Amino acid sequence: MTDNPIFAVAAKAEALRAQGADVITLAAGEPQAAAGAVVVEAAVAAVHDPATHHYGTAQGDPALRALVATAISGDTGLPWNAGDVQITLGAKHALFLATQALIDAGDEVLAAAPGWPGHSEVVTAAGGVAVPVTTDAKFRVPAEALDRCRTPRTRAVILSSPGNPTGAVYPESRLRQIADWAQRHGFWVVSDDIYRTFDYTGTYRSILRAAPQLRDRTVVVGGVSKEHAMTGWRIGWLAAPPEITASARLHVARTITHVPTVSQRAALAALSDTGTPVEAARDYRRRRALLVDALNGIGGIDCPLPDGGMFAFPDVSGLLRDRGWSSSADLAAWLLDTAHLAVVPGVAFNAPGRMRVCFAVDDDTLITAIERLQTALGPTEHESAAQQRQEAR
Repeated sequence: MTDNPIFAVAAKAEALRAQGADVITLAAGEPQAAAGAVVVEAAVAAVHDPATHHYGTAQGDPALRALVATAISGDTGLPWNAGDVQITLGAKHALFLATQALIDAGDEVLAAAPGWPGHSEVVTAAGGVAVPVTTDAKFRVPAEALDRCRTPRTRAVILSSPGNPTGAVYPESRLRQIADWAQRHGFWVVSDDIYRTFDYTGTYRSILRAAPQLRDRTVVVGGVSKEHAMTGWRIGWLAAPPEITASARLHVARTITHVPTVSQRAALAALSDTGTPVEAARDYRRRRALLVDALNGIGGIDCPLPDGGMFAFPDVSGLLRDRGWSSSADLAAWLLDTAHLAVVPGVAFNAPGRMRVCFAVDDDTLITAIERLQTALGPTEHESAAQQRQEAR
């Protein structure tokens, strides 16, 4: 078994740091910022509450589930309640629990390519077969492509909007087409909404907002990791029809017993803080433009402006051709060794000619990273990074 390439990059960056190198990481799938004070204060209070020192319920804290249900009701335009929600150890755990509830060994689940490797990994972990579905020019899965990949073993499709690493946001029309296709063939949809707050076009819609008739065959997955910079707290959830939540609850009870109570209390405080995600999205929108502009100023790089998410996903195939690297993995390794800048090669996402670059970092970190890119890969057609730094302040 090979390591997830994203984790491999992170491990190499940490090894260089241990040797004294000043490494900047734009490879992480998480915000650079720490969780907010309201989250930390809630966790400290929870530690001092004796109730958190004992077992909790397998399904999760009722107050947290109720707040999640309210949020999903707002997104989907459909009524949800606490009983529809299962609290999990992050969104990836929720994706696994959903998948293992939906499939038997050897069943197939369709997922976008390029796409986040975690989607295929949870299918494999659940005993299924992940089938990559080629996206269109805007990195969205067309219904006709899903149909070409359909077989008698197909059971579900995993959708993510905005997507990782592409930032693709699905318009309502495409969601309705996919929903009609899924309903026609009796397939389930697993909607990974972890990046839902980071939509820079105003076009994000839940698939259930676009196609409410799919309610009985949809699993909604989310969490606090990205919106509230809480990746390490490991709080996610799924909302689904009763047979799916029952399966998930049973799996949790038989394995981890329940999600840690202190983290659930912190997540409850996070969901009550509506301002933090809005502020983060505003900052990310600005940094997105700064990074994409800089990347497009380097010869051989073509970087589309992502509609959402936390990543730029440039095509570096021209750079590879012009500079003699055989793959984006070689380019990423060279950047880490030479410029002490960590990015993720596109091979991790079924896109070998691209790389993923995170812009969910502070201004100084991003500008310094741009300077290193321009020094290593320049010349650039745009203004210097030093000028950009001055404008960002």
